[in-house]
Amino acid sequence: MKPTHTVMNYPASTTGDWSAYWRASPMRHLRLRWRHVQLSVPNRKHKAHLIATSGSFAALRPDDLPLVCVVRNAAPYMRSFLRYYRKMGVTRFIVVDDQSDDGTTEILSSAPDVDLFSSNVRYAQADRGRAWRDALFNLYGRGRWYLSVDADEFFVFPRMEQRDIHSFIEELEQNGIRRCLAPMIDMYPGGLLRDGVFVDDGTKYPFEVSSHFDGNGYTAKPEKFGVAVRGGPRLRLFGRSMRLSKFPLMWVDKKTDYRRGSIHGPGPCFRNFLPATGALLHYRFSSLSVGEFKRIASEKSHAGGAEHYRAIVENERFSDDLSLVYEGSVHYTGPASLVERGFMVDLRDVVRGSRPSCRTSA
Repeated sequence: MKPTHTVMNYPASTTGDWSAYWRASPMRHLRLRWRHVQLSVPNRKHKAHLIATSGSFAALRPDDLPLVCVVRNAAPYMRSFLRYYRKMGVTRFIVVDDQSDDGTTEILSSAPDVDLFSSNVRYAQADRGRAWRDALFNLYGRGRWYLSVDADEFFVFPRMEQRDIHSFIEELEQNGIRRCLAPMIDMYPGGLLRDGVFVDDGTKYPFEVSSHFDGNGYTAKPEKFGVAVRGGPRLRLFGRSMRLSKFPLMWVDKKTDYRRGSIHGPGPCFRNFLPATGALLHYRFSSLSVGEFKRIASEKSHAGGAEHYRAIVENERFSDDLSLVYEGSVHYTGPASLVERGFMVDLRDVVRGSRPSCRTSA
């Protein structure tokens, strides 16, 4: 039986719209369970080859909140990334540096709360970073919550101004949720790209300079690896339908890995059918974008040989003089605005009887 792909209302208009997101259909759930079992034998083709470079590398304490990150050439905003997540409550940064040559390595190696790794294989050879992240889960231990993000991703969740991330995790657990689905919201300047200059001097975060995002034009539907959000400026301006959803906060147990899923939907994939309970402010468009996109396109390390990035770079509209602003652009004012606009749900607003339980024994 061929699976159906029902397009969901996104951003959600009412809290009732989120009921369509809870759990995979019974048939899809069974197929994904069987797929997970079939892929249980490790693929020896992709190995991590991690090399400990600097840091304490001490065992995590029970109350630690670790963050796993893969990075290449993020020096212009690396300090703000560390500052942002320290404020959120991260106690250990576990980072793989993919041969940066712009000063990123030096920034990370000088930070006492960063365990820094390098590798003699590149991002693409490490299964686009999946082998690295899985190896770090094995090394630092399972049976705990992890943040797993990229250096240009800033995680937000409902009411984060009034509570810490541990309170949010407790709320997820109370609702039987093992991982947080988050749309990647591409942020861009309110004017030309060339004017979106971020200075990492400790006074602002990147999303306060690239402070606008598309307020409409998205779709969400169940796909192979879970609920997928698509849309945003890369589709609106360049016709590129890229998957804009990830699971940046996860309970990592012995069954959790990226190998049997994707970077946008880790295995077991049957856990990936959920409403969006958080969001990632994706620092994607700025004064750096033209150079960054050209580098990514030339290195061909991203999915499909970086075909999406090559298509954007080759588009005549893409230049430092491009403005991504349109009539549907929204200025980001905080997590509450994302809840109000239906980009993520505040679980306290969801009536328990309005959705099936997402608790699972697997």
